[in-house]
Amino acid sequence: MEKGFRTIKKLKTDDIHMRDPFVFPYEKEEKYFLFGTTFADGCGDKEPVFEVYVGEDLETWEGPYVAFQPPKGFWGVRHYWAPEVFEIDGRFYMFATFKGGIGEHRGTGILVADHPAGPYKPHSNGPVTPKEWECLDGTFYEDNQGQRWMVFCHEWTQEYEGKIKAIRLTRDLTEAQGEAVQILNAADMEWIRKFGDPRIEKDGFLTDAPFMYHAKNGDLIMLWSSYSIQNFGDAGYGGYTVAVARSASGKMEGPWTHDKALLMDRNAGHSSLFRDFQDQLYICTHYPDTPHGSEKPLFVKVEEVENGLVIEQRDE
Repeated sequence: MEKGFRTIKKLKTDDIHMRDPFVFPYEKEEKYFLFGTTFADGCGDKEPVFEVYVGEDLETWEGPYVAFQPPKGFWGVRHYWAPEVFEIDGRFYMFATFKGGIGEHRGTGILVADHPAGPYKPHSNGPVTPKEWECLDGTFYEDNQGQRWMVFCHEWTQEYEGKIKAIRLTRDLTEAQGEAVQILNAADMEWIRKFGDPRIEKDGFLTDAPFMYHAKNGDLIMLWSSYSIQNFGDAGYGGYTVAVARSASGKMEGPWTHDKALLMDRNAGHSSLFRDFQDQLYICTHYPDTPHGSEKPLFVKVEEVENGLVIEQRDE
């Protein structure tokens, strides 16, 4: 693993400041690699990077090491957000969000490495999401027919009504092919509230963090995040939340339905799923979402039941 300018330390999970956490369990070494949004926009003379922590028990970590140091001329100049790592054809691919330079949109590109901790190198030719769209949070899914997909958010900042879409990938994961398939329009959700950003004098229906999971009953389940109205969810928090969409056909093309109950409604979100080395399913999320600067990774046990996922009850 590559050392950067930051001091390598032993840390507990609660000591790590991170948004959009993602855990990659590497069975070959029986180690967990924790990625997330950390040094996203650089500072002073230091360029933005993606970092990684390594641990053996989901409680104690060592890091941060540098997983991706952008090479000179790399298309992404800021907003190094939401890295996710997948093992595909014996190599490790990082799907990550970047903002391009002046006149270029935000999008998700694909990096590659020979080890889950990196060092990652550019793989796709710039963003895989459409260059004329403002996009983020691309994730990977391969369906039962072997078709590879990127599922991503088409941003509310451009669309007003944020959407989640899927686009087919070439087998070598270098580019997209064909037209995007729309999975949802956030404005259609009865629980959602508008998100506003006074800096750009805009509000709209935000979409974040799609993550795909093939359930035992054959459903294709998608987790995603936005902001809920008060008194809708399990405790009426009305904060950053995790919702569930599902395709009972198991196909990306749907049709898609949306669970009425929110999976999480406790000022926590941007979630993914992973299994530990004892095959226990976990949801990996950041908590709390606000105030900014206090976010940390949170791992909560999940049980898969016939009609979906059930999260272990907590006191928060």
